[in-house]
Parts: sequence; C-alpha cells; structure tokens
Amino acid sequence: MAKQGLIPIDLGHILVAFGLVAAFSFGYSYGWIGLIVISFITFLAFFLDKQQSKGRNRRIAERTLLLFVAFGGTLGAVIGIWFLRHKSQKKTFLQGFWLIVACHVIGLLAVGLVRDLLLN
Repeated sequence: MAKQGLIPIDLGHILVAFGLVAAFSFGYSYGWIGLIVISFITFLAFFLDKQQSKGRNRRIAERTLLLFVAFGGTLGAVIGIWFLRHKSQKKTFLQGFWLIVACHVIGLLAVGLVRDLLLN
C-alpha cells in the first residue's frame, strides 16, 4: 500500500467512499451527516498536512486533498484554508479548489433546475 504522509492513500479513498455512501445511500437527512463526515475528514487531512509541513516529514499529496474536496469536503477545506492558513498561498492548489467549488455550485444549480422542471 502506497503511503503519503500520515494517511495512507488507500485509507483516504476508503474514508471518502464511506462518506459518499452515507451522503447518498441513506436518504436526505443522512446525506447531511455524510457531508459533515467528509468535511471533518477533509479538515483532519488539512490539519495533519499542516503539522507535517512544519518538519521535513512526508506530506499528504495535494491531489488527495483536492479529492477530499471534490467528494464533498468543501466545508472542511474552507475551514482548513481559513483557520489553519494551510495552502492559502499556493496558487495552483487554490485554482483547483475554486474550480471544484464552481463545479459543485453549477451542479447544485443544475440539479435544482432539473428538479423544478420535473416537479412542475
């Protein structure tokens, strides 16, 4: 199993998959719980990577952090960026982050539009 920092990459993918299952399989109220779980895991990944950045230890890959964001951890990433000041100056990371956020917003608007069209 390939490791990157404190969180093995495969474990990170399993945690994201768990959050997605909770978010979309158990219904609307559990969906919120799943998003909270993914956001917490994302914040934890940002926190651990910030701790690792203080030394010369192995870090969590930016790709993995963005994967957590893409699968619903946007709130945890925002908290990590703002309060931990982690990745707040890294332009390439922020470009990817804001691209994912824009895709989420566009996707939510599209789902809302389709839902309104189908229900009316």
